[in-house]
Amino acid sequence: MNKTNQIFFLSASLLFMGCSSVNNKGKETDGTKQDSLVFVAGSYSPQNEEGIKIFTFSQDDAGYAYKSGIIGIPNPSFLSELTAGNIIYSVAEGGDGDSYIYALKYSPDSMTLAMAGHDSTLGSAPCFVMADAKRGVAFTANYSGGSLTVFGADGSGNVARRKVLNFRGRGAHPSRQEKPHIHSVYYSPDSTRLWACDLGTDRIRVIRADDYTYTGEEDIVLPEGSGPRHMCFHPDGKRAYVITELSGDVVVMDTEGGRTAEIIQTAKADTVGGEGSADIHLSPDGRFLYASCRLKADGLAVFRVSAETGRIERTGYCPTGKHPRNFAITPNGRYILVACRDENAIEIYSVDKDTGMPVDTGKRIPAKAPVCVRWIK
Repeated sequence: MNKTNQIFFLSASLLFMGCSSVNNKGKETDGTKQDSLVFVAGSYSPQNEEGIKIFTFSQDDAGYAYKSGIIGIPNPSFLSELTAGNIIYSVAEGGDGDSYIYALKYSPDSMTLAMAGHDSTLGSAPCFVMADAKRGVAFTANYSGGSLTVFGADGSGNVARRKVLNFRGRGAHPSRQEKPHIHSVYYSPDSTRLWACDLGTDRIRVIRADDYTYTGEEDIVLPEGSGPRHMCFHPDGKRAYVITELSGDVVVMDTEGGRTAEIIQTAKADTVGGEGSADIHLSPDGRFLYASCRLKADGLAVFRVSAETGRIERTGYCPTGKHPRNFAITPNGRYILVACRDENAIEIYSVDKDTGMPVDTGKRIPAKAPVCVRWIK
């Protein structure tokens, strides 16, 4: 760590020490109880500002505390989970010659991050990163580049580009689907394939996970003009749920075979035509599904999930602050933290255990342009 970073961390720690959160009664809490979690928040920020912050959060009373942060990464808009060797990966969402993946070493004792390695994505605007420590690889979804980059990632912080998969095609939307826009990537339920959501061509690109070859023959085709963005999987592995950015739908897919998927239902998340649906997550028990919507009537659409069929029923909508790009549910299912970019805050919602509806606690975690929340402990 250089002298500039040391000074920054010291001043930030003094600023936030002991006064980083307030509970519903107005008393300060430090978020370090036995049930405390640790999360990292990514943002849109310039390289000379603290783009990634570390906080603790209490699953008991929603108390939180700022712990540290790191500067030096421009627009760290998406972060991976904590991997083996205490490594977190971050994108640097830039242009054609200014887009990178960074490996960051996390110290549990001091709750700090340090630069460990980085490499160019060779694909513009990487907006998603996934790491697989067991296979020693990491992946970035490069939105503007229309590509997927594969990196070797050895768990010690070394990261080196192996392959770039470039895609072709376009969709029906006149201004948003002029070319491929890879927005996220996941393993298929049987882990033999990579499923990459391509917002620009209305399909999930299916890539072999052993040698990263792509033929297009196995692609999962979604409705025209839908724009698949993110997805999540039911704990039983039999269903996948895709949020489409442009049509604002949740597409439910049967994935019981593990390798392939069949659409069995489409339900509306965005009912006002905002064309900005963003993130999607299941509750830890799989009973409820949440999807965030932006640009118009910003908020979270709430669905009940059938335990028998995996199909969903919309049960409500919870307004949030502006631009809820990303959100995270606590492991016990009691709270949802929503990264509201244009509010410069991470908003905290409690969850009704019977209905699954989020309830605004009124608590806000100050953060400049937050767009990603990841639990790391």
